Amino acid sequence: MKCVAIGNGLFTQTTPEVHRIVLENDHNLRTVKIVYEDLQAQYQSSLIAAVITLNSKRKHASYEVLGYLVEELWDVVTYKTFCKDLEDANIFIGSLIFVEELALKIKATVEKERERLDAVLVFPSMAEVMRLNKLGSFSMSQLR
Repeated sequence: MKCVAIGNGLFTQTTPEVHRIVLENDHNLRTVKIVYEDLQAQYQSSLIAAVITLNSKRKHASYEVLGYLVEELWDVVTYKTFCKDLEDANIFIGSLIFVEELALKIKATVEKERERLDAVLVFPSMAEVMRLNKLGSFSMSQLR
């Protein structure tokens, strides 16, 4: 696991690299790439712990996790990295997106990849991003 705590001048003094778990797939397993956005670092800690546990067992897949705090997406370079990470992700998870400008940025990025993604899971957030939810054939895109 890579860990860089340089900061981008925003409220947190971290970069998304702190929340990036990329394992070498030495068991020839399928890699599932999960990109997520969250409001608070303590939620990221729980997700990272879950992925570390899943990767320690490595029965069916290897999991790669790339996490972003919502405020980090104000930074232009970080936002471009987020967009790039989402291009080949399998799953997007978003949570607590209530700043309209950021909600619209996240919506635009996720919308481009939505059909290709295996799942989009957005927890309580603005309606624009909540409509992106999909899991298999279940979709919330038609909700007003």
